[in-house]
Amino acid sequence: MRIVSALLILAAFLATSASAAPTACGLVSAADMSAVLGTTVTAAADDRGGQTKCTYETAGGELGAPYAEVQLNWGDGESGMMGAGAMKSDLGAVMGNLAGLGDQATTVGPMILIRRGDDLITLVISGVPDGTAAAKSIYGLLDKRLKAATP
Repeated sequence: MRIVSALLILAAFLATSASAAPTACGLVSAADMSAVLGTTVTAAADDRGGQTKCTYETAGGELGAPYAEVQLNWGDGESGMMGAGAMKSDLGAVMGNLAGLGDQATTVGPMILIRRGDDLITLVISGVPDGTAAAKSIYGLLDKRLKAATP
């Protein structure tokens, strides 16, 4: 009986800890992203299994319209960047490094991978004149709000 009680307490603690992690849509609202992208977008959350993702798009989802995704994978920063590095020989022509974003950042086509401490942030941005400027604005919001959310 004591083992069952201990397991229930541990499960409750883990569930509380996981639910206490900020969500991508909570960190960057639709209004925030609308300001960054220069047009009104809605936000759709997809939070599961150690990651949180938010997709932002215009109401009609028109081809070529401003679009963004923000995904955070808790604890996957180092492995994510190692994986990107391993693909450099195959994808080198569409890869590049970005300075000023997190501890390390690389691009793979429209996708930007950012290591921030132990965590991996993935941004996908399209339909805007300057995706790098948009990425820096989005990362700035994330960094500020993640610092505020850390006890």
